[in-house]
Amino acid sequence: MDATGFIRDRLIDTILTRPEAVVVVEAPAGMGKSVLLRQIAGRAGVAVQVGLSPPEENAGLAIWDIPPYGVPEPLPENLFAAGRRIIIAKRPGVALAGLVRADAYGQVAFIAAQEMLLNHAEAVAAFGHERAEATLERSGGWPLAAFNGERISDMADFIEREILDHARSEELVDLKHLLAGGSVPARQRSMLLPLALPDAGDRLELNVRTWRGDVERALDAAITRRIATPAGAKAVAEAYATHGRAVDAITTFQTAGFMDNAFQQFNRAGGLFFTYYHGPAAYDQVLAGFPPSYAHQSEILVISLALQALKRGDISRARRLLIDRFGDTAHDFEAVFSPRSVFSREFREFRFLMLIYEDYQFSDEMLATLFKLNAEFPSDAHLFRGSFYNSVLEFYIRRRRFAEAEEVAQRAMHHYVAANAPMLCFYISLHQSMIGLIKGDTLAARRHATRSAGYLSEVPFETPNDRRLQMLLEACIEYEGGRAEPLARFLNTEIDDFAHGEIWPSLMEFTLLYGSEAMATHFSLLAARGFLDRWRVYQLSNLQFQAMVTIREAVVLQNANRWSEAMARLRDVQLPIDRALILAEPERLEHISDRDEIALTLVWIRQMLHEQPDLPALAAALDHVSANLNMTDRQRMALAIWRAHIHKRRQDLTSARALLSRLFEDAARLGSIAPLAEEKIFLSELIDNKRIGEFLSASASARQVIRKLRDSGHLAPVSGIRSELSRRENKILVMISEGAANKSIAGMLGVSEATVKFHLGNVYRKLGCRTRQEAISTARAAGIVG
Repeated sequence: MDATGFIRDRLIDTILTRPEAVVVVEAPAGMGKSVLLRQIAGRAGVAVQVGLSPPEENAGLAIWDIPPYGVPEPLPENLFAAGRRIIIAKRPGVALAGLVRADAYGQVAFIAAQEMLLNHAEAVAAFGHERAEATLERSGGWPLAAFNGERISDMADFIEREILDHARSEELVDLKHLLAGGSVPARQRSMLLPLALPDAGDRLELNVRTWRGDVERALDAAITRRIATPAGAKAVAEAYATHGRAVDAITTFQTAGFMDNAFQQFNRAGGLFFTYYHGPAAYDQVLAGFPPSYAHQSEILVISLALQALKRGDISRARRLLIDRFGDTAHDFEAVFSPRSVFSREFREFRFLMLIYEDYQFSDEMLATLFKLNAEFPSDAHLFRGSFYNSVLEFYIRRRRFAEAEEVAQRAMHHYVAANAPMLCFYISLHQSMIGLIKGDTLAARRHATRSAGYLSEVPFETPNDRRLQMLLEACIEYEGGRAEPLARFLNTEIDDFAHGEIWPSLMEFTLLYGSEAMATHFSLLAARGFLDRWRVYQLSNLQFQAMVTIREAVVLQNANRWSEAMARLRDVQLPIDRALILAEPERLEHISDRDEIALTLVWIRQMLHEQPDLPALAAALDHVSANLNMTDRQRMALAIWRAHIHKRRQDLTSARALLSRLFEDAARLGSIAPLAEEKIFLSELIDNKRIGEFLSASASARQVIRKLRDSGHLAPVSGIRSELSRRENKILVMISEGAANKSIAGMLGVSEATVKFHLGNVYRKLGCRTRQEAISTARAAGIVG
């Protein structure tokens, strides 16, 4: 049966028995208005007037079907004469002059669109008991979908043209919000029917679920057409803002060219802290929508772009953005943080945060100056105060000042809770849990991990990598408690996704890099190897991950002067790179692209540089690997140190000094000392060379970087080790570095071979070494021998 053959007696009786002079059937397209009017006309024995003009003035019943386009003429003046009645069908968007006045006098009855939907009894009468339920489920009671849905070739186009094009901008946004799972209040005389219906609580709920895909496509097309005009775009954007859809509001304003409106909405939605409320993807999208010329004029936008660069690991880009907007003084610590600073407090707080990213080594005096900055913010400036303490937390963790770290973590948490920023609360709890693990306080770690999980569950946007990080943290805590199963299970099921996330590959690399380096520097080689062994246990079957861990372990062993053990670990790596290939085919080094193969190549070169620094093929290998475009800036810093080391060995101090000068300038510009600290064995020997050291002392950049390295403990004073050794021990150390055997040393010194072994035992103990080669390497790094 089609719609014309089904007589809607229920509606006809309702309309004809209404006492009002005017009955208006107001509904969108496809609700069966015209069919209903013809059925009423047939029962009443009158004609249907179709057009913009009302029926002729005569006594009795008149029926007027107003088309959706054009402006209809007003209601007749004598409509309320005795015995006159009129039934009108129109769409909600069609304005009819005189209707409001008639309604004010109580002479109008409206038949709402919802009443036009098929009910269960009508569905049974039209389609039979067997098909009624399925038809209602498929159509939502929408007559068009129930009777003719299968005949419409493009339902999305029909919905767009016949329903959504006539809806108000706020209604389009209502529907989009509803489709996204949001809650929307029902609006009077909504154009969204029959796509959405009021529920018992007067909230809209989605109808015609079968056509959801068509509705979504139609809605996207309708909004796209609506925002093509400035007025339409502004109306849509304001509707988005009303629903709290800040990203949609901002991007819509941007599309229409209303940058000031977009910027105002950006500030309302978090401003500098936008990413923590809406996520990194939304942050990137919104910032990309501001033209560079517009963004450059705004301090907030420039700082936001710089923060974006920092989160991508591009410190150089962040520094350039600040210089372009604020000048070179943006990177002058004293100028930025002096009591007479011309910079805003917001800029100075961000510059403090950036110093953390730059691995700046603060003194307690500097930190005291920064605490004065925090006092400039009102006590209720929770995001700024919380972020200040968050930055200080990073400083204290790096310095292993755990008591102070716990205190500032609690302060940061207080402000972030007050600012209703669950993502930031998650990060603080995560740090507190990690502090517990470092200290060995598993109970504290577990308590904070429970809190971080709670905060993460409150984050309103998807953060899959953070959720995996939470899972990994919980697995690590279980592992610390003696249960390895959760950790193994996590890495068997999640590590591949985690490693292929937006941040995780670099996060993994830096976790291994800084974690192993920090353990070796601040605790012991045993702690560093234990750290790496834990990571190795996490993923027994992932060879790529195993290679990364083994390569990092080799570097830690090298830095500890355990070169023979490092060699053994390198031989265990199952990758097509080894010592023989590097020396035999150095030209191949220009073209390798795999991350782990590049890392393995560099560690092999490092090993050979220690064992045979004068090997001719080694210089060629360095030249070729330096030409590899896949090398990172961090790796190139290491290469510069190695090449300078070779130049020094060849007595070419001019070339060595030139390389180091450029290296320290780059390090100072980028604010990065970690790559240099990694090469402390070779760098110490270079810096302690008198002619090289005097040359570098003339460079402010070099002095700054070297001071940071020494202050952080990565470069020990030369006199420290030398003063621990006796004159005889120093002499024996020099002799073994020249290749002399114990018997030869005994003969030259006129002592027994047992005495030589006794002195060597003292040397090993004082240098913290176990073998002759390790002692020689340590002595070279300290500048005791050449």
